[in-house]
Amino acid sequence: MADKNIFEKLFLEAEKTNLQVLMDTALNETDPDKKEVLMAIYTYAIGKKQKELLKNREFVI
Repeated sequence: MADKNIFEKLFLEAEKTNLQVLMDTALNETDPDKKEVLMAIYTYAIGKKQKELLKNREFVI
């Protein structure tokens, strides 16, 4: 079984990464499998940022 700590580090790093850089990297990847993983990481990171934004009391739709 893979070390759970490795995945936690990966997700923490994804949350800290500039979303534009992450998206550009995913879109420019030629390997379809790597592209799919990068898009999943991007989706995870943007989801986390959206949740943080929605928790902000000053956020208004």
